[in-house]
Amino acid sequence: MAEDKDEVKENQEEKPKKSKLKLIIIGVIVLLLGAGGFFGYSKYKKANEKGNEKDTEKEEQVSIIIPLKSFVVNLFDKKGIGKRYLKISMEIEVGKEEDELKIDNNIPQLRDTVLILLSSQTLKDINTMEGKLELKHAILLRMNQILGNKTVRRIFFTEFVVQ
Repeated sequence: MAEDKDEVKENQEEKPKKSKLKLIIIGVIVLLLGAGGFFGYSKYKKANEKGNEKDTEKEEQVSIIIPLKSFVVNLFDKKGIGKRYLKISMEIEVGKEEDELKIDNNIPQLRDTVLILLSSQTLKDINTMEGKLELKHAILLRMNQILGNKTVRRIFFTEFVVQ
């Protein structure tokens, strides 16, 4: 019986050691999960701050659309057989109010360069989609030569009639 009591005491001593080991393991797991959660949260917070900066940049890139009066020109005709007319209306996009003032101050020069460019076009040049896109690009380049580089961002044709 004395031996049975000794065995019971030994078993009781081993049980607290196992429970302490379990507590240590659980504590380490909780600590790792907490550290992982903190790390993930800090990454999420940084990503959110970067997203807000991008939104601010997008808000700063507000564009101003300026309509121009319609242009009516005779298209260039090598043979002189028929008279063809082009009526085109466009709007130009700029980024700042200072650019809008530049355009307002240079309307005669802009209209002149666009009229000369349009009257040098043939029906064959502007009848296709590629031709219209090339015309847009040429107008954009000429306007930016007059106003300064990158003043005009884009050009939108709002009316394009050939007769």
